[in-house]
Amino acid sequence: MLMSTGGMIGCGWLFSPYYGFQTAGVGVLLSWLIVAILTLIIGLAFAEVTTIAPVVGGLSRFIGITHNRTISFVFVTLGWLTYVVYLPLEVQSAMQYLSFWFEDLVVQSDAGTTLSKFGLLVSLGLIILLTWFNCFLLKNVARVNSAISVWKILVPIAVAWTLIIMFGSWENVNFANLHHEFSFESVLLAITGSGLAFAFTGFQNGLILANSAENPKKALPYSLFAPIVIGFILYASLSVIYITCLGEKQLALGSAAPLLGIATLFGIHILVNVLFIDAVLAPLGTANVYTAATSRILLGLSKDFFSQSFLNRLNKFSSPTYCLWLNAVVGACFLLPFPTWSQLVDFLSSVVVFSYLAGPVALIVLRQELPDLDRPFKVATYKLVGYTGFACCSLLIYWSGINNLVYLTALTATLIVGYNLFVENKSVNLFVALKSNFFVIGYLLAVLFVKYLHHNKMVSFPIDNVLVIAISYVACRIFVEQKVSKKEIEENLKRVSAESAS
Repeated sequence: MLMSTGGMIGCGWLFSPYYGFQTAGVGVLLSWLIVAILTLIIGLAFAEVTTIAPVVGGLSRFIGITHNRTISFVFVTLGWLTYVVYLPLEVQSAMQYLSFWFEDLVVQSDAGTTLSKFGLLVSLGLIILLTWFNCFLLKNVARVNSAISVWKILVPIAVAWTLIIMFGSWENVNFANLHHEFSFESVLLAITGSGLAFAFTGFQNGLILANSAENPKKALPYSLFAPIVIGFILYASLSVIYITCLGEKQLALGSAAPLLGIATLFGIHILVNVLFIDAVLAPLGTANVYTAATSRILLGLSKDFFSQSFLNRLNKFSSPTYCLWLNAVVGACFLLPFPTWSQLVDFLSSVVVFSYLAGPVALIVLRQELPDLDRPFKVATYKLVGYTGFACCSLLIYWSGINNLVYLTALTATLIVGYNLFVENKSVNLFVALKSNFFVIGYLLAVLFVKYLHHNKMVSFPIDNVLVIAISYVACRIFVEQKVSKKEIEENLKRVSAESAS
């Protein structure tokens, strides 16, 4: 549970409440509630399928049980690529807050805040240190994370309500309403555009490390629900600071380190010190969790598609050393100057949520094809949860924006072509391969088309969201129909179960 909670409280709590308030004003509280509910629905699908087969390598591998290898490769690779970015992203966040005291770590420009050469060296050193630490027993990683997670949970909530009680007033709420007019469309756009969905992606860490839990059938459902509830309370509390405490002071607040800016505006020096510690510990603690999780994702990808690769080797502590260091190298490449933090997490959110489609689809297929499997956690209405979960994912993808949809569609098509050209050993007809897997690209193109219509004011809100829900229902049916045979599903299930047992 703490591995999942720790993954949810990284750099997101330092920035998402601020950007969410800038986008939706007081409506950001509704944004947090919506994203928590959507995440809970998506998590319900995974809670059932995970107890059937706790797999190595994360949520996106479940679609590899029910669908062909091309689709499996697309989902697992997208899951890995997004997770690789989390380590440098969290490290960069820590550097940005450290720059409040050590200005040489970053460079300020009109384009935003990027790391200086010195900041790059320090960040690279942290990546190496975290990777080295994860080469040891996972229980050591979990033990350290547990202590840090308790700190990460308590401190932000305590800080939030201290500020609210001391400086909160209805006059500031009225000021916020005047300067941030309420709009339900802004409430929805804030979910991905301001990093709210990104903040909740850590809920899956408990599932990614499922095979290492002593009693996964009992522990995993709880590791889903508790972090989501804790995350909602924490993030909503932080958002209330911006709503009730700032008033006219919000006009003087900078975006580089907003929480530290608040403590400075009110002259609470002891709070500045506490936030300094937490602003560094929280991202680095989360980076530690994601380092462990990302290595298991790459290990799962290697087991599925490169069975003879050196990446499958484990050291004496049962850690995938080669996966860890390859991730470190790839992650280090992302330390080069980024777009703004919000733009990066916006795109990451859309890709991660796309990989979540594996859960609702796998839930429906496995319940239909193998109804007699032992399911320690079983949802009462699997079709409702499956189709609703698919719709929740579709809406989160849609809200991420037209550019992100274009990038996601292009990336998915590239992976489908790349797999059949370079990974598949046997000779394949590329046209046939594209045709048989086009339903994935077609789904994204349909969502993109609705976004294009709305962007050009040809379809208004909320009709566009209704169209996306309709598309998701049809797409989910097609995804389910494109499953492999029952015999192949049984063989795939035996294979991943054997991995967990070993």
